[in-house]
Amino acid sequence: MATINNAIQEMVDHLVDKMRSNEKLSAEEQTLVSNAIQKLSSSANLEAAIVAVAQEHLGEATGHLTSASDVVKELQAKLLEQSDNLGLLPELETKFNEITSSLVTNVANTLADLPKQLIDPTFKLGEPEFRLDYYDNTVSTLINTTQVYGAYNSVSLANYDNKTFYGYFDAGSATQADNPAVILMIDSKGEVSKATRTTPLIAPNGSDTVGVLVLPSGENTLFSYIASTKQLTIYKSQSFTTQATLETDYFKLYQDKETKNLYSVDAGILHEFDGSTWIQQLQQTFSNETQFDSWALAQGLEPLHNRTIKPVNSSIGISSQTGYLSSLSYLSVTRPPSRLEAAFKDNTYETMTNIGTQRLVQYNQSTLSHATNRYIYAKSFKSRVKLPNLGSPIRANLESVAPTNSYESNSANYHAQGYPQLITYSPIHNALIVYQYFRFFENSNNHQTQSLCRVYFA
Repeated sequence: MATINNAIQEMVDHLVDKMRSNEKLSAEEQTLVSNAIQKLSSSANLEAAIVAVAQEHLGEATGHLTSASDVVKELQAKLLEQSDNLGLLPELETKFNEITSSLVTNVANTLADLPKQLIDPTFKLGEPEFRLDYYDNTVSTLINTTQVYGAYNSVSLANYDNKTFYGYFDAGSATQADNPAVILMIDSKGEVSKATRTTPLIAPNGSDTVGVLVLPSGENTLFSYIASTKQLTIYKSQSFTTQATLETDYFKLYQDKETKNLYSVDAGILHEFDGSTWIQQLQQTFSNETQFDSWALAQGLEPLHNRTIKPVNSSIGISSQTGYLSSLSYLSVTRPPSRLEAAFKDNTYETMTNIGTQRLVQYNQSTLSHATNRYIYAKSFKSRVKLPNLGSPIRANLESVAPTNSYESNSANYHAQGYPQLITYSPIHNALIVYQYFRFFENSNNHQTQSLCRVYFA
């Protein structure tokens, strides 16, 4: 029986191989297959076998479908759990686009501002270079006169919060029409403006005070206090015009760091300045100065009365010269005797580093071509100097160039250089405010005598 089954199996395998290879069956083989199909088609066992196989696969398929259904249900549950987050997708997309756009803009702005930052002293990427040159065509001139006195009293404020610089200076007892008191302003774009008057802001008697502050509007301005009358005056920004006055009990002036409103006391009552006028605060009174100080300290207010100068009625000359014949060693860079240089950053006032007189050494020299004795004069003086700054001083290179051109006269009056006076400096704009005396021959028949107060940018 096994032999017959094996023979049948071999025959079936043979027939299946031929059919799979599309090889034609012989007539005998076709007859054999036909008879087999006929016999099988009438067999109940075949039908049962086919149904069983189908049921088996159906059961397997059903199992797969059931498993798939469970996965779908699980995913559906998870989606329901995350439905709130999924609803945020449009908003997140919008926010992402905004952040991307802002990032691109910030990068572009940073790159555009890079050249300025490379010479900005606050980044300390390189030392700024200044050249004091009579023929400099880029300077802003504040005073052009023939008198020989520089600034004696000076206050200034570098406002880092709005990128501006504000200063006031006068010549003390030498203040007059051709050497006026000056209010200087450099805005955030580096544009220079000024206001002048023929007399000082207040009488320079050594008793009254002048200071500079930031108004609630964010603008910079001056304030003064007259000791004899106890009058506190707030001036309009960039102007010698009075904005508001207050007859105080004593000279104490405080400022709120956030609102920048000012506080002082009159008749024992607190007064608040909102940028336009003084307003009584009747609910707050003080019996003495100590009580007011304690209250201001508790409120976290900034004292401004201790950041002032007392202008002096004196003068300082700027016509001292060097750089001719034996006087070739150095050139002094002087400062106003009475000065205050402050900074305002993050709503806080600070006093900048105090820089005194400095010296420039001889850098380049020449001889008078028309002189028989070949007299020597210094063409320029140059040295590294320190400049006022918030924190450590800024180091810079400063050169002063003589305008002399070797015409006529062997006198030092026409070939030496006047001592430059560094009135103040804006670290925000890298700008020097310098007063300097010039006297030289323009040609064989004409000589020039000038004192120029100018703003030099690095």
